[in-house]
Amino acid sequence: MADPAGSHSSEGMNPNLTLAKVLAIEDDPAILEHRCASTGLLTWPLLRSQFLRSLTSPLHYQGVQTIVPPPPRRYRRALSALPKVLWANATRWRRFHGDILIMASGAGHFQRSSRSFNRITDYFAMESIERTVTIEGLMDWLVPLDRFNERAYYFLPWQGRIDLLGKLRQRRRHDEAAAELVEFVRKRARDLLGLSIADAQADYLKSMVAMKIARLPGLLGTYRALLERVRPKLVLLEQGCYSDLGVFNLVAREMRVRVAEPQHGLISSGHDAYSYAATLRNNADYRRYLPHDFLGYGSWWNEQINAPVAKWVIGHPHYIEQRELHAHADAAKSTIVVLSDGFDFEKYLSLARELASRIGDKHRVVVRPHPLERERVWSQFDGATSGGVVVDRARDIYPTLAAAFAVVGEISTGLFEAIGLAERIYLWATPKALYACPQHPFVEFRDVAELAERVLAPASEAAQRLDVESIWASDWRGNYRRYLEHALKAGAEDVA
Repeated sequence: MADPAGSHSSEGMNPNLTLAKVLAIEDDPAILEHRCASTGLLTWPLLRSQFLRSLTSPLHYQGVQTIVPPPPRRYRRALSALPKVLWANATRWRRFHGDILIMASGAGHFQRSSRSFNRITDYFAMESIERTVTIEGLMDWLVPLDRFNERAYYFLPWQGRIDLLGKLRQRRRHDEAAAELVEFVRKRARDLLGLSIADAQADYLKSMVAMKIARLPGLLGTYRALLERVRPKLVLLEQGCYSDLGVFNLVAREMRVRVAEPQHGLISSGHDAYSYAATLRNNADYRRYLPHDFLGYGSWWNEQINAPVAKWVIGHPHYIEQRELHAHADAAKSTIVVLSDGFDFEKYLSLARELASRIGDKHRVVVRPHPLERERVWSQFDGATSGGVVVDRARDIYPTLAAAFAVVGEISTGLFEAIGLAERIYLWATPKALYACPQHPFVEFRDVAELAERVLAPASEAAQRLDVESIWASDWRGNYRRYLEHALKAGAEDVA
């Protein structure tokens, strides 16, 4: 078998390309002139994330498109989930108000004592449950009804209203505004960086942005009504720095409500949601599309980003809990875990198989699919695959990490979560990995031969020094309570 690391999908990518250079595309005051004619809102936040990733994805992923239209079946699946959502919301409607509102994606659920618990936001909700309301999206259109957090509601009815109004209101002027914006940034990408987007992808982006512009009045009305109903002083907004949630941040600021994003995964100086060109960072109008605060896992993470937000060190409740549960487990440290990134599973499977063939029966090699691809991979593979590699079928990553002798990955929060659990951690130093995470604390390898050599090396030669406290701050409860005391006391006085 050919060495997979010699043919990884980012081969040929300019190793000197960084996100800082790509952000030159938006470093022009003219980008702030693109606005919705009816609302006056900026339109670049509606396109930003998808455009930047459409531009760089072909450099990182061979034959894999990371920005694609949603599947046609989503409406049918949404309708099938709607009765359960309406019932769950109706049974809790009288308690739909609180000082703290948590807006979550719904992506973090796992089984905790046989009940559903959101590892990203429920720890915070349960710390002040009588004052906290949670609104969640749905992952895979599943409604987690039996859950710890009994003050949780689901966003599906509001999302349906927003989408329907957008479809009914879309006109040619929205298409024209979208086309002007896409062509503006397309030209800047060509002129400044020599990078291009295929016409078919550009056409999809234009249709996507036109729909988003058309639904702006619906977004404004829905968000205002929701905040008026809950009457929060503070919103914890998962993915709050992502440009798609810019309108929510804008409405909250207009209503004198503070917004904070709790960290939910890997961030870095190569993550476009948390890094901005100077034109945007220094523009008061654009800053209204961002949260006030960012609540990081530790000081190391906060130092990676340049988003114009106040940075607080809180910690990672789920990591702390799971590390305490598994750090002293008796499981033999016998496996090498290869982490997939959600888009290119076959590449990581190939790496795992080649590694297994090189190290023989010294260690058991496990490849773990990312949650984005988990259901597809599980349906495609049985527990064991050829080449002596096992596909991990555990939903929670921590038992897998606790049993790991080594963890291997390219771009994955799991590498950081392995700190304190796995004996060794290795980063596959491809151009894609170094673009996304230019600074990291791990031992690097370039190809599978080097990885095998490192895995088989004696412990003294593989030692790693990691400042755990700077990555995973301790005392998350105390940190969170101190933040709440500040944020709720400051209220409207400190949210301009």
